Amino acid sequence: MKLNNVIVRNQDVFKRVNLTIEAGKIKDIRYVEAECSGVNADDFLLTPGFVNGHLHPNQLFDRRFLDHLSLPELLHKMHKQVQKTDDDRYSEAVFVLMDAVRCGATSLYSVASNPRPVLKAYKDLGLKGAVSCFFNDQWQGHGDAPKQTDYDRIGEHFEALFAEQTERIKVHIGAASIGSASDALLCCVDRLARQFQTKVNMHISEGLAQVNTCLASRGKTPVRVLFDLDILGSHWNLIHATSVDSKEMDLIQEAGASVILCPVSNAKTGVGMPPILELMKRDIPLCLGTDACSNNNTNNILNEAYFASLLQTAHHCDPQALPPSILFQWLSETGLKMMGLTQTGKIAVGEPADLLLWSLGQGAFVPLAYKNFDSALIYNAPDLKPHTVIIDGVKVVENYRFIPREEAAIIGMANKNSAKFAWKLKSTETYPINNNASH
Repeated sequence: MKLNNVIVRNQDVFKRVNLTIEAGKIKDIRYVEAECSGVNADDFLLTPGFVNGHLHPNQLFDRRFLDHLSLPELLHKMHKQVQKTDDDRYSEAVFVLMDAVRCGATSLYSVASNPRPVLKAYKDLGLKGAVSCFFNDQWQGHGDAPKQTDYDRIGEHFEALFAEQTERIKVHIGAASIGSASDALLCCVDRLARQFQTKVNMHISEGLAQVNTCLASRGKTPVRVLFDLDILGSHWNLIHATSVDSKEMDLIQEAGASVILCPVSNAKTGVGMPPILELMKRDIPLCLGTDACSNNNTNNILNEAYFASLLQTAHHCDPQALPPSILFQWLSETGLKMMGLTQTGKIAVGEPADLLLWSLGQGAFVPLAYKNFDSALIYNAPDLKPHTVIIDGVKVVENYRFIPREEAAIIGMANKNSAKFAWKLKSTETYPINNNASH
């Protein structure tokens, strides 16, 4: 495959290049113009593909009936006993993954307590990334607790799931939250991660309510629980972390752990904002994720970067608090590292050809003469989608159309399977509030 006369950013200069892709990798980059003298609406901007660092593909059918709820209320309603089939979960996952890819994600980092339908969706669509398999043995929220699980059985279960790992799809482990995992389970998950040399994902300190519940039940905050168990390390990815204090940030830094930020979800559920600038000062690796359709409600990772920038600018009264250069680093390089992948997320010879083509004919790029396209991508994020998405040298989106499977069929399957849950919208049930807040 050849991409001719496309525009790329090299440091602070936009250049024209001819790029050759072979065997899924970038084979050659030849400069046509060292600095673009002019651009027009027929041109295409080429960027690295994005990483969506946190997705719940199995929560599509919770979209919209959980709006305007606090996180404890949302969790109670979402976890109300409904018998989803694996076909339901598969149709959710196919739609969510398609939607995320159409928004520019070429690597997708998902979590699921029932991961097999998600793994099948990845494989059937020819996508890449990682799926973290969640295990839980308690619940401090309202409703029934999961049955206590034999930890040897957890090991056997994860070993079977890990056997489904491929070169393109990594299988990781985790727990939904501190409130859903005993100390024994947390140690079990960590032991399995070390045994299989994989990553651990867990929602943590997602609002003060969760922190207060942990203090009441365990006598310490969530990060301190992990640190005192001597399991927190560089293989841990902590999701949300909106309510961590300065000492906890020091512990995260000391352990070499990473944090996945979900600013839209955090704002929508009212759990607050993570201390992003304080995390950055400690050089804690950060990336972005869209979270779930139940609490975002989109799968648009570029919109996440836009929202992160706006929130930090407003909070710190500083328009330079979170510049596009940092956001693009989170969308590519650090996100890939947090999945345990070796690719750099850069447009370079020898790198996997995970690429996005943006039509400069879109209105968001006007005035074209100003260039500064990175700014347009971030600050016009709601108006933009990539014209073409390439994963490992294969086009999966072209002319804004998803190629691996007919979009209308994916949407139709999701609509059909979700119809039986419509009664939830009419529910007038009240929700007892328990201060454990995670999902």
